[in-house]
Amino acid sequence: MATLDASIINLALPTLTDYFNTDLATIEWVILSYLLTITTLLLTLGRLSDMYGRKPMFLAGMLIFTLGSGLCSLSATAGQLIAFRVVQGLGAAMLMANSPAIITDVFPHTERGKALGLVGTVVSIGSMTGPVLGGFLIYWVGWQSIFYINIPVGLLGTLYAFKTLKPDQLHDGQKFDIKGAILMFLSIISLVLVITRGHSLGWDSPAIIGLSILFAIFLAGFIIVEKRADQPMVELSLFRNRPFSASNASGFLSFVAMFAVIFLMPFYMEKILGYSPKHVGMAFIAVPLVMALVAPVSGWISDRTNSFYLSSLGVAISCLALFMLGNLDQDATFIDIVIRMGMIGLGMGLFQSPNNSIVMGSVPKNRLGIAGGMLGMVRNLGMVTGIAISGAVFTSGLHSNQAAGLVYEAAFLGGFHDAFMVAAVICAIGVITSLMRGKSEKVT
Repeated sequence: MATLDASIINLALPTLTDYFNTDLATIEWVILSYLLTITTLLLTLGRLSDMYGRKPMFLAGMLIFTLGSGLCSLSATAGQLIAFRVVQGLGAAMLMANSPAIITDVFPHTERGKALGLVGTVVSIGSMTGPVLGGFLIYWVGWQSIFYINIPVGLLGTLYAFKTLKPDQLHDGQKFDIKGAILMFLSIISLVLVITRGHSLGWDSPAIIGLSILFAIFLAGFIIVEKRADQPMVELSLFRNRPFSASNASGFLSFVAMFAVIFLMPFYMEKILGYSPKHVGMAFIAVPLVMALVAPVSGWISDRTNSFYLSSLGVAISCLALFMLGNLDQDATFIDIVIRMGMIGLGMGLFQSPNNSIVMGSVPKNRLGIAGGMLGMVRNLGMVTGIAISGAVFTSGLHSNQAAGLVYEAAFLGGFHDAFMVAAVICAIGVITSLMRGKSEKVT
């Protein structure tokens, strides 16, 4: 539900703009408010779940997300919808910070990769099928239905979680690092605003420069506070753990690269090849379909080999697929696209399960919430950064090609090619960081 709602709203933006009689600059905050809430709160909520228990935090997250979904469907103004998306984002952050921690805690290290592979499959299916499902629901039922769908799932999920999840074994005497949490929140929200608004406002605009300076100040303050705290929000020593830091870096780079696909491929298929949104959705299904098959197997293999080579191979395959996608032209067939999208699914399926298992296995049990929050934050930062970078490179290429006298199709393909080549280079850097982490140590 949580990852589905991050992407399902995209197709509804034109409908919501007309329904609320507003402009795109306002309705964009329907997406941004949700992503900002999740990204800024993941680590804080992960730490709180380590302190007070993952079961109550997970149950609260399910209920808050379900409540937020119901309120979103009842919104009478754009402002109300944006506010209720913040409620949804709070619930989603509680779920995202806890899911990997719960899985890691209850499975032995010999089964952790396979279990996290199944979770990774669900996360990816939510992200990739959101636009497809959203298109059908909006067309047949109306925009409210993209929020209705969460209510029965959320209520049943809450009851099932209440019955299934066991109480946590809590550690006494833990303290919450309030100063660190506030500084981390302010630094992350400054960074995400720079990334998401930089292209529209101008990277050299006073607002973006000011936010960049604030990010640097808040981040420096956060590091100073964490070094001095008895029980810090984030133990900075974790980043001296090479498997932990390199795996998070690889995850970030992979999501930056992959979201060029999510952002640009629908425009290419509709505007250049003339496909309908239905056909775009069918092509996109290749990614989660292959991932659903590959990710659990990849996790199973990583459990038995404890090797970083499998995830590195996955990033390399994704890099090749991005290069091949970027070289498509106006004569590409539907099969050409599906094969390349399937390669993306294969690469991400091979990469994510071992990578997530290495991250979660690199921390002690009383820090699993923080590690899970870090995974979610890295994913969301990668998403927004990928959209910002690919959008900026594509737009720059399109405009420069048009200024040079090229027709729209040729100018579009030039910008499309540039954006995917940049994504492929970013993914290639991800291969390097993946290979740098070395063999992970089993932490049970």
